[in-house]
Amino acid sequence: MEQHLESITETQISTEPTLKARYAVLNNWVEDLKKVAQNPGDQKISLLTGRAAMIECPDIAACRQVLPKIAQMANMQYMTLTPDETLSWLSGEQDGLDPMKSNPSGTPTLACLPMECFIKADEKSDKNQFGWDVPSWLNLSKLLRAANIDAPLIIVVIGKRFLDLSEELRSAYGFDRHFSIPKASPLEHYEDFLEEVDLDWFDKSITEFRGKVGTLLSAAFPDKRRLGLLSMGIKRLAMREDRVISYKDLVTFSARGTGDIVPWPHLNEKNLYRTAVHEAGHTLIAMLDSNGANVPDYVSISPGKGFLGVTIESYGYLHQELGCDAYQNGRHSVRVALGGRAAEELVLGVEQIGTSGLRSDLEEISGNVRGFFAVHGICVDIEEAQHTGVNLAAVVNGESASEAAHIEPLMRAYIERQYRNTLDQMRANQTLLDAIIKLLMKNRDIYQDDLLSILADHRSASINPAALAA
Repeated sequence: MEQHLESITETQISTEPTLKARYAVLNNWVEDLKKVAQNPGDQKISLLTGRAAMIECPDIAACRQVLPKIAQMANMQYMTLTPDETLSWLSGEQDGLDPMKSNPSGTPTLACLPMECFIKADEKSDKNQFGWDVPSWLNLSKLLRAANIDAPLIIVVIGKRFLDLSEELRSAYGFDRHFSIPKASPLEHYEDFLEEVDLDWFDKSITEFRGKVGTLLSAAFPDKRRLGLLSMGIKRLAMREDRVISYKDLVTFSARGTGDIVPWPHLNEKNLYRTAVHEAGHTLIAMLDSNGANVPDYVSISPGKGFLGVTIESYGYLHQELGCDAYQNGRHSVRVALGGRAAEELVLGVEQIGTSGLRSDLEEISGNVRGFFAVHGICVDIEEAQHTGVNLAAVVNGESASEAAHIEPLMRAYIERQYRNTLDQMRANQTLLDAIIKLLMKNRDIYQDDLLSILADHRSASINPAALAA
């Protein structure tokens, strides 16, 4: 058992803590908990507050760190129990909750219990996937009432889905208080990052572009665990090379991870060139099809774990388009993913198109396009006014055989049409494609400023120079 104790007097004179924006839904709960702390003998107040609550949160580790702050704001003691301690209490092996009896002051307590003790049981067993006997609603309610005799006890668990809790426990007088926490915004990810690594470690390419950096962190390091690994990797790099960290370093970490990995050799020189052609194709279409707004942050033909080459699209562009589900954005993603294969066909010829590296691209394309036709009402000829309403029936409650038969030909026809469009853009800008390939073969790793330099030397009618931005 781990207890975090703080006297009410100490809490009152400390700096008033606040909750971040995404935890705002918990503010009302804090006010309710204050009433519990102020009226420890009033069973009605603790009942209406909710004696058992579940917080649904995509980042469990980050949410767990918020609970002591909530207890402090409510003038309550905070306590955590291990699964064994929780099971002992739930099974009735202890008379009431011993941790409460060990607190002579009878301070109202917020106790964080492990979610796995309350997850619904498997269909063929009384135990759940973690091997725990899930308590009945009657048993839990009885224990909560008993625990409130000496001092009010509010228990809370944190998980990713409220529905993972045993259905019986999701009832009045059980887990009848439920809070849903959204994913952190890019700016909140940036703030979390600065809690791990001080601003002094960074140059202006990080400190002056909070949205772009936050988008990178959201995509590549979305939780506390991975953010912690990134912070350690950054500090080691800065100390080893005796310099501040730049945005390029973050991009490299996002592509290659935080581990110390020996560069993987290319086993075949033909594959090295094919990889350069392939990644240059993704890069070119990202720039052309976005009218110059999506200039990739990083392109590499240095092999890594699970890839021979990689293209990281502009996180600045992704931040600008965040939350926009317009068809144009989906089509852009399809075309960028097709760019690698189109470049191989155009530069190397059909017989030299690679067969292994395209799988992930084609899977991504197929997933996006199936959604177009199955649920989003997109049709093959949507750019033509007379066809915009021909596919507005959405799949509901599972895909029938006739719906699958309708959707698959549309997918194939649409992907082919976008592939032809991608090839046409590429042919019209092959000089620029060749320049990107040449630079990749020379440097192996190139960044956005390298691509902007190439663009400055290869003005194209398809690109609006004024739209180019980091």
